[in-house]
Amino acid sequence: MNPLKEDISKLLESLGGRTIAELTTSTSNIALPTLVSARVALQIATRKDARSVCRIDPVGPGEGMRHDFQLVAVPASSYEQTLTEGTDITARDATLSDLYATLIVKGVYTQISDVVARQSAWNTINVMGAAHGNALNRAMNALIYTQCKANTTNLVTEGTTNGGTGSTNYTFADIMTGIGKIEQARGRADAMITFPVAAAAGTSGAATGFYPFIQTNITSVQFTSALASYVSTGRISELFGLELLIDAGYKPSDLTVNGAEMATILQKDEAVGWCQAGEVVSEMQRWARVVGFDMVTSVTGQSAIIVEPFTCSLEHA
Repeated sequence: MNPLKEDISKLLESLGGRTIAELTTSTSNIALPTLVSARVALQIATRKDARSVCRIDPVGPGEGMRHDFQLVAVPASSYEQTLTEGTDITARDATLSDLYATLIVKGVYTQISDVVARQSAWNTINVMGAAHGNALNRAMNALIYTQCKANTTNLVTEGTTNGGTGSTNYTFADIMTGIGKIEQARGRADAMITFPVAAAAGTSGAATGFYPFIQTNITSVQFTSALASYVSTGRISELFGLELLIDAGYKPSDLTVNGAEMATILQKDEAVGWCQAGEVVSEMQRWARVVGFDMVTSVTGQSAIIVEPFTCSLEHA
């Protein structure tokens, strides 16, 4: 059992039949937001969290709204030298560089009327925590996917550039080409982000996404071994060494247009960054005009593409 889930279960069990109203009286008002925050964190942890493929930088107090991702620039010439006995080697100073991201706040707001406050705290905490967690998970993922799709260095295209006659899907060859482009830049491709499925769009379009990709290739004899785990379990944790992140939130609004992104291949923990100030926080405040309470859950963070050559986009031509 997930340790976080176990801890929350114990806390909720201790509440017994207490109502929301009882938990928002006097100093016990601290208990409800804390429990909702914990339930939000659990919900995010059990969903597709794009932060799992990012370099994570915490933002401490007093650092302002701009966060700098520091990196060592790739040197124009080689650092290595051949040692000559009795002669000092030449010092090579590292060239430091940085990219910055401006922090923003993403939040979700729900009103709890006094009628609801009479209900079981257990139900309200679970439902509200799940809803707020889903909303913030989608918001954070969207910020990260925007940065992934901003890549213009390494592109692998499918289809034709005739103004979007129809959607098209990526192939095994596209994935291998994308891996090769990253390795050519001396990166290590070990993750792939894509979406589950989208129906064929436009004239002569094809269904797109990971599951149509599987359907197209599942009968190919040469790929039987690659898809063996999918045949037996219905899951693929890795494909050619790529950790898979399959999220419906990655899907573009129009898959027929030139440049529509179908997948991103990248190096985890280095290519794309996520900076975050503090944890996900829930707060509650009495608002007499609506005869109830305001519950707000928020997170402060932002994403940036740090080492662009270590990403590759699979997209419509």
